[in-house]
Amino acid sequence: MEDAVRTDVDVAAAPLEVPSVAMPGRELAEALHHAQYPALVRFLLLHGASWTEAQDAAQDAFTQMCTPGLSITYPKAWLRKVAWRSWVRQQVKLEDTCAQPPEPSVALRWSTPDQAAEVGEEERRVIALLLKLPAKQRAAMAWHLDGFTSEESARAMGTTQDAVRQNLSRARASLKQGLGLEGGHSGTGQREED
Repeated sequence: MEDAVRTDVDVAAAPLEVPSVAMPGRELAEALHHAQYPALVRFLLLHGASWTEAQDAAQDAFTQMCTPGLSITYPKAWLRKVAWRSWVRQQVKLEDTCAQPPEPSVALRWSTPDQAAEVGEEERRVIALLLKLPAKQRAAMAWHLDGFTSEESARAMGTTQDAVRQNLSRARASLKQGLGLEGGHSGTGQREED
């Protein structure tokens, strides 16, 4: 979880996915399901989905990937984008179709004791703070924590790299403040003794 609160932005990071020859979706789904399903669920949990919502949306993304005639160049980003949209559709009622993405409740919802035991106290604090972030900052952080560069995140989120970097920087600052890691700077209200 230390990476979640770093303040530097690694602009020159190697891309998680390089464009390749588009492959049929069904072949990709079969090849990626074992490795990407847990990461996809985690990605959605960081957005604020419950465990069951995340699993449903992740499975829906893999199901959509199997659509006949579909070919995908950036499968990992495609899966996250489709799963996120599926989760949002679960949250938004028909009369609210123009609404902003749903804000998650801050309570951590784990379905089984095994899932709860896997997450330590510090990780719970970080996740709770992540869920309190505004939607754009939470999205930028979720893409970053999944290993995507700011360029890949911007392309998938339909925004600019500068916007992603700015939201990531604000998210990191909020996390640092929430975790009490902003100390040691002069002028922060601490008295210096002579």
